[in-house]
Amino acid sequence: MSEIEPDFNELIHRVRDSIILRRITLIFFLILVNVLRFGVKAPFSNAVSFLLVVWFLTSFIFAYLIRKQKLVSRIDSIHLGYFILEVLILTCIVHYIGAVEWVGAVFYIFPIIYANIQMTKEKGLIVGSIAIVCYISLALLEYSRIIPHKTFFPLAPNLYLDTTYVATTIGGSAGMLGLVAYTCGIFAKMLKRKSDELEEKVVERTQELTESEEKYRNLVEKSFDGIYIWQDDGFKFVNDKFEEISGYTAEELEKMDFKELVAPESLELVSEEISKRLSRERPSKHYEFVALRKGGERIDVEIYSAAINYRGKPAIQVSIRDITERKRLEDEIKTRLEEMERWHKLTVGRELKMVELKKRLKELEDRRS
Repeated sequence: MSEIEPDFNELIHRVRDSIILRRITLIFFLILVNVLRFGVKAPFSNAVSFLLVVWFLTSFIFAYLIRKQKLVSRIDSIHLGYFILEVLILTCIVHYIGAVEWVGAVFYIFPIIYANIQMTKEKGLIVGSIAIVCYISLALLEYSRIIPHKTFFPLAPNLYLDTTYVATTIGGSAGMLGLVAYTCGIFAKMLKRKSDELEEKVVERTQELTESEEKYRNLVEKSFDGIYIWQDDGFKFVNDKFEEISGYTAEELEKMDFKELVAPESLELVSEEISKRLSRERPSKHYEFVALRKGGERIDVEIYSAAINYRGKPAIQVSIRDITERKRLEDEIKTRLEEMERWHKLTVGRELKMVELKKRLKELEDRRS
């Protein structure tokens, strides 16, 4: 299904509004038929009033069935079935007022409009197709004289002087226009309610995003690591810690090439890693290199980088840490360990020599004795 399905409460409100609209429409036409029938002696058959009453009563059955449902799919199915029933009843009414001969197709406008607005495109298409088939079938059945044609207006000149014709046309046209206006009001109300719901959701979502962005910004700004976003060969975001590590301000970094922060011996490594991040060949990576601070000071840094989408475009988010002191301590410890190892070797070598000398002295003493 291409459309977004409405939630249960929204669908219930929509169906209830349509039931009210149906009843108002049917009451209006029932009154109009009887006023024209007894007022200007319009040749309405008793069957027309009967069909309008049946249609009116079925709306209560429809409302009862809807109240019993708990699933959106079941309500949609019942609604579709009721639209089809309405089209069939309407076809019978069209037959009894001889509307194939004049404006019969107009009466199908309302169920087609209601169906396409209140249901999915597919179900609206089903109702529209059934309405077209019913009207064409009625016309062909009358044309072939399988069923008799019910003449309503005598086909004669000067119909504009015929009291029945004028009264029916005025009453029917006024009613149609009034119902169109009322229908528009109902649908405007539905759209307004939906718009208000969407607006509330947008406000809630915007607030959630704002709070989320604020939390993220606070987390980034208070991070012990430098953080920046690299995109389109430029810095798109840097936090305070990265400014401290690099020695440059955010404004200065925006105008700089990242290569200016990399020592010559690390330039090839860094360029290759940036290329791989942007191409998503490796989505994330941890590595170390020698960086240059403002003023040319060399520092050791470690990088945690990941490929991301920033404002709809590929970018790299990087966490950078100054490890110069750690590297210095590591080198110092390494040097000490090497010295201790050399000292240990010298000491052990001396002890071995002493043992060997003692052994030889003992052998000499044993020979003399």
